[in-house]
Amino acid sequence: METEKNTASIKPIDRKQFLKTAGSTALFAFLGIKLVGCDVTSSSDEPDPDENGNGNGDDITDIIIDGNTVTLNLDAPTLAELRNAGGWMVIGQAALIVVNIDGNLIRAFTNVCPHAGCNDSWQYNNERFICTCHNSTFQNDGTFVSGPAGRDLPEFSVDRDENIVTITK
Repeated sequence: METEKNTASIKPIDRKQFLKTAGSTALFAFLGIKLVGCDVTSSSDEPDPDENGNGNGDDITDIIIDGNTVTLNLDAPTLAELRNAGGWMVIGQAALIVVNIDGNLIRAFTNVCPHAGCNDSWQYNNERFICTCHNSTFQNDGTFVSGPAGRDLPEFSVDRDENIVTITK
């Protein structure tokens, strides 16, 4: 008796996507870097927010996305790193990179690299963002430094009221 395989959940990917995924995974494994979810990457080991924007099942809403407005509640455990100077995070659902510059000033940029459109391969070291797809480097004010991108990261308006941060795209 033949059994049918359920292939409905398997999505074919093209060669380029496979190599990008497999290559990144192999590089991370080689370097001993822990893989985190693509939706939120941060400089801490806090858990990623769930589909409702809540990290630990708390009643605090971490991230609210409403059209072109993104609101972050820094009181939420998953966003606590953004309260500190040098804390940063990629918020994939909102297409943002958010960084706390000096403990008070928060800046937000697109997470889409101007070079090739990569949006999930960012590092932050020595007050600089690096898109690891092709090593384009930007200062923490979005200014282009080096690499193939050739232009600055677009920045968004940020308002902060205590631990509530509102980003307008």
